[in-house]
Order: sequence, then structure tokens, then C-alpha cells
Amino acid sequence: MTQLLRRSWLALVCAVFSCTALAQNTATPGVTDTEILLGQSCQLSGPLEGITREVRQGASLYFDHINAKGGVHGRKIRVLALDDGYDPKRAEANTRHFIEEAKVLALFQYAGTPPALAGMALAEKTGVPLIAPYTGAEELRRPDVRYVFNIKAGYATELHAMVKHLASVGMRNAAAVYLDNPFGIGGLASVQESARQLGVQMLASAPLQVDGSNMAQAVAHVAQHNPQAIIVISAGKPSVDFIAAYQNSGRHALFYVLSVISNVQLVEGLGERARGVVVSQVVPSPWTASLELSREFQQMAKQSGIQNLTFSQMEGFLSAKFLVEALQRAGPNLTRASLIQAMESMQINLGGYPIRLSPRQHSSGRFVDLLMLSKDGTFTR
Repeated sequence: MTQLLRRSWLALVCAVFSCTALAQNTATPGVTDTEILLGQSCQLSGPLEGITREVRQGASLYFDHINAKGGVHGRKIRVLALDDGYDPKRAEANTRHFIEEAKVLALFQYAGTPPALAGMALAEKTGVPLIAPYTGAEELRRPDVRYVFNIKAGYATELHAMVKHLASVGMRNAAAVYLDNPFGIGGLASVQESARQLGVQMLASAPLQVDGSNMAQAVAHVAQHNPQAIIVISAGKPSVDFIAAYQNSGRHALFYVLSVISNVQLVEGLGERARGVVVSQVVPSPWTASLELSREFQQMAKQSGIQNLTFSQMEGFLSAKFLVEALQRAGPNLTRASLIQAMESMQINLGGYPIRLSPRQHSSGRFVDLLMLSKDGTFTR
């Protein structure tokens, strides 16, 4: 009888431990004793691949640095990246894979508005946080969005700064071209509202396809109105291609482009004709020596052999640094809930870049700087 009781007791203990282990694995997806797994849907192919590559390069710099030091609470960070080609349906499929099969802890730095919106829909449904998406879309910054965390200014803030600037230098009319998707359409609405507030006349607007298939029509439509300035609500290669095509038409205008374009792409695509293009930026300069964040980025880039620095790399670097800080604060018993709580309590200055988040405020960042490209491809004010 005693032997039977002993066996029953041991069986019960084993069952309890098995259930506890199963509960821990279920409650902590993407976390093992040695690893933290993140999911990233982004452009590994297509016309926006170049800009995504720079963002990922910047994030990898910081993650590699942290992993080389042993990781966060003994766990190394691994980013599982899948290509979506800027297609929201592919981004949705990628996100389902991350959540249901790969069992990631969180979604990190989705690139582009359509993919990020697809990721947001599933993040809100499942409670998996989407952290630092590479987009300024206002849809991801609504107060009722529970599981998305932003650390930079949105497109509406960038575009308002552009319209305010052209008004301040005496330009009273402008035109806009925009990607024919939620990113571009939302940006156009922001430009039109800012122009109304600041007394700037919008003479024309024209949609752009990501593949450039209607480039000639867009150029012709805007050119016939001969605007003083053109605000390009696009990202990556389509932005460069429009500016080049418009310049080739023989027309002249002052071009304003958003932060989601690389200074390297602009110079490589336009050469000396990039001179005078105004670019809005929402993260600190990667070249300045006045900020600890920039100096840290420069040092790690140099150690990795990166010679051409970009704002896109800096944004990836800053986003990775933010996430690592949140993971540190979440503690060794890491869960999605502890990570979310850590981000919601973030009131910090990351090497000169302030971040202010709370349970009711999941979007931080009001910084916007307008810079102009010089003939040698460097930025001036």
C-alpha cells in the first residue's frame, strides 16, 4: 500500500511539473533560457528593398552588440525576417506565421504602412506587441490602438513642417504626389489640411504606383500646373524616380521628401541633381558628435566597416536600443505582459533622444528636422 501511494504521489508530482512547464511555454512564446525571438515582416525584395536594408542594418548593429555581451538577462536576440514585397496580404500571412507557428515574443519594426497596418490588425486581435514600425502612418498612432508602440513623429507632423517651411520662405503654391495606398492617401489628406491652415494653395495632386507604371502620367499632370514646390509622399525608389522624371521633363520645383527615403538612394539616383532636395528627418543626425546616441552609432558602424551612414540606419539603431531597454526593464521572467508594462512606463532619454510613453500614450516623438542636400550629397540646414 505504501509503495502504491509512493508511486501515485510521484506520478502526481511529475504531472504537476509537466503542466507547469507547459503553462510556462504557453505563457512565454518566443522566450527560452538562451533566446528572445522577434518577427519582422519587411521588404527583402522589390523597389523598397534598399531602404529596408538600411533600417535592418542599423538595428542589427545594436542587437549584435548586445548579443556579443551575452544578450539581455542571458538571452540573445534573434530577428526572424520574412519578405512581404510591400504587399499587405503577404505581411498578414507572415504575421500569422510569426504568431501561430514561430511563436515570437513580439513583432518588430515592420517596414511600410500597408504591411504595418496588416500587422497591427493581428497585433490588436492577439495581444502581440508591434514595436517601432518603420512608418509614420497616423492609423498606427490612434489613441485606441492598444498593442502598437511608436517612438518617432508621424507623417502628419513631418508634412506639416514641410508646408510651414515653404510658406515661411514665401512659396504660396505647391503640388503633391503620393503613393496610391493608405500611406500616400493619408499623407495627402494631412498636406491638404496643413495647406489650408497655413494659406498655401495646392495646385495639383497625382497618385504614384509603387512599380512606377504611371510615372509619366503623374509627371505630366503636375508639370502642367508648374508648382513652386512638390511634396513627395512616397518612400524609397519611387520618390527618387519621380524627382528624376520631373527634372527630365524640363520643369523646375523645390522638392520635399519624407524621412522614409535614404540620402544614399537620393544621391545615387540623382547625382548632383539631388542638390536642393529638402528631406524631413525624425531621428538625430548619424553624423553629429553632440549626442551620445550618435557617437555610439558611429563607433559601432565603424567597427562593422560601414562607411556610408544614413538616417534610416540611425532609426533602426534607435529602435533596437529602445527595445533592448524595454527588455532589460521587463526583467528575467520575461513575458509579453511584462514587456508591454515596461514600454508603458518608459520615461527615458536614450543618449539624447527622449522617449515618453504611458499606458494611455503609446506614441512618443515630436522631433522633426528639415535638411537640404548639397551638391556633394551631404545635408545642410
